Parts: sequence; C-alpha cells; structure tokens
Amino acid sequence: MKRTVKNAVRLTCEPTRYANVDLDIFSRVSLKGLVDAMGRDALVLYVGGEQQKYEAHVELASSHMGTADRTIIGLTRLVKRLPPRYRKVWDSATSREFNVGIEAGLEPHSFELRLDRRTVDAVRDVAGTLVVTVYAPVLEEAKVSRSRNRGAVGNTSLP
Repeated sequence: MKRTVKNAVRLTCEPTRYANVDLDIFSRVSLKGLVDAMGRDALVLYVGGEQQKYEAHVELASSHMGTADRTIIGLTRLVKRLPPRYRKVWDSATSREFNVGIEAGLEPHSFELRLDRRTVDAVRDVAGTLVVTVYAPVLEEAKVSRSRNRGAVGNTSLP
C-alpha cells in the first residue's frame, strides 16, 4: 500500500555567503559633496538627511564580484584620495562604518570570513569602524504532493 502525502512542506534556502561591503557614514553636516567627490567608483545607495542628522550609504561600484578584503581596500582608497575639503568632512563624521554583509543560510553549519591584517589597518588608517551584518536566511517553501503513480514539486516564495 502506497502512502499519499498531500501538501507536505520542505524548506530550502541558499548557503551562507559573503554579500558585499557598504560604507555607512553619519554626520552633522551634509555628505553630498563628499559622496560626489568619490566619483564614479562609488555607487551611491543613499545620501541625505536634515538638521544635523545626515547619512550616506555607498558601495564600491566594482564590488559585487570581489572579496571583502578587495572591496574594503577599494573603499579606503576612495577616502584617501578625497580632496582636503571633503577629507575634513570625513574626519568630522560621527560614524564611518565599513559594513560587511553576510547572507545567512542553513548550511554550512559555520561560516568564517577572515580579513587580512592590511585590510584592518586600512580601515584604522581612515578612522573607520568594521561592522558585520548577518541577514537572516530567505526560505523558500517547496510544496510536495504525491499520488500513487507520480510526485510533483512546485516552488513558491514565502512572504
């Protein structure tokens, strides 16, 4: 006798992986000029604010295929080549965070992302802070329904 399973659910998700590094800057003065001075190598995610609460969020334009080390070094180079006027804005910022993003999965059991000493030194040299953000896994629901003669699997995304 074959069992019939209706609407069984199996959860799947991608493995844990390094995603990217965002440069998050918070300041009491506008950051638009600073971000503009970074040029085309900076991909601006957001720049704005008001009343001494300004922020900018930037990625390295070429970072999506690189490592965390290469991306952070690239971002620190953008800061080091700022014109003196905007380097003063950088230096006076209330927070300068190199935020390493990791997308968590259910596998592997553990995930390590090591940064080279030169990367940590580069962040220190521009008075930055290293931050690590781990994003919860995105689960997909796979509905499984089986009858006597065949099985079918369909994928739908969870909200």
